[in-house]
Amino acid sequence: MLVRRQLAAAHSVQDAARVRAGLARLAELGYAPSAETIELLARYVPDEDMAALRLRFDASRAVVQGSRLFTTIPASGRLIEGIAWDGRRDRLFASSVVGRELIYGDGENWRSVPGLDAGSLFGLAIDDPRRRLWIASGAIDQTPSPETAFRGLIALDLDGLQIVHRLAIEGEGSPADIHVAPDGTVYAADPANGTIWRVGVGDTVASVIVPPGRFANPQGLVQSVDRRRLYVSDYVHGLAVVDLNSGEISRLASDVTTMLDGIDGLARYGDGLIAVQNGTSPRRILYLELDRDGRRITRVETLESAHPDWGEPTLGVVRGNRFLYVADAQWERYGGGGALTGDGPTRPTAIRELSLRGRNF
Repeated sequence: MLVRRQLAAAHSVQDAARVRAGLARLAELGYAPSAETIELLARYVPDEDMAALRLRFDASRAVVQGSRLFTTIPASGRLIEGIAWDGRRDRLFASSVVGRELIYGDGENWRSVPGLDAGSLFGLAIDDPRRRLWIASGAIDQTPSPETAFRGLIALDLDGLQIVHRLAIEGEGSPADIHVAPDGTVYAADPANGTIWRVGVGDTVASVIVPPGRFANPQGLVQSVDRRRLYVSDYVHGLAVVDLNSGEISRLASDVTTMLDGIDGLARYGDGLIAVQNGTSPRRILYLELDRDGRRITRVETLESAHPDWGEPTLGVVRGNRFLYVADAQWERYGGGGALTGDGPTRPTAIRELSLRGRNF
């Protein structure tokens, strides 16, 4: 995003050298500007060089696909953001932002969990050893009646679907993406003010491990294999690493030149990370291979890119050797207070399944 901002600034002052450098950098990163942007900026670049850039941008737009449709959630769900898979009961849970409800089903029959008294629901995460489903609840622009929304974390007993924990967040914080570590510790991120919270097993309040303002827009987060660090997707600046002992923040280094901003969902698979990247062009799902220490990216594999059946992919969950993800959240269809925008009805939400078996990781 920084490169795009610099490119826009260069165009605003008609700095041809900086525009050429910005376009070359986007091509190197694998970013593909819109046709309108390319035509707008082509006048700054010699024809031969622009022809070469167009070829590189076209290559970046190439479709990579390998998933299949797993199920669809009825359009009545109204802006599905997160999902969680209960392997013991073969159930998929889904969170609704506008409907302010938790939906679950077996792919054919969908039900709503009553009695949550929540706000908009976002990230979901299952703590299977303790049979808990953790839910992030809060309020954003699309939330109907935001003044009534519960802001905090809710834990359900997975078998009885009854509330066992309800932890309010102080102030106007609104957790969105969450992660449950193997020891049952819950981590949550607030994309609006940058806070990262932690809730240990038995805690009755959420403690702040990263205060507001340190991150621009934290989204997906996941603990490292050695449990010493937390990987956090800062939507604006890329992937960061939080030292869980000191609270120190650093950037996840990369040996590979590629886009690492615009990542929404983040999941761990083996020793690496799966990233759902919906804030770039093209939208992609990546596998990020890490070095032995987990401190730098050594290889990037594009699992899917510019899928023709996508809307806006958001969050996903690893299910054995497969990755389930929300392929069409339809954020663009909802305005303030959850009002429907645009023409026609909303679509059912596609949940796609991507096989991870047999890949080089």
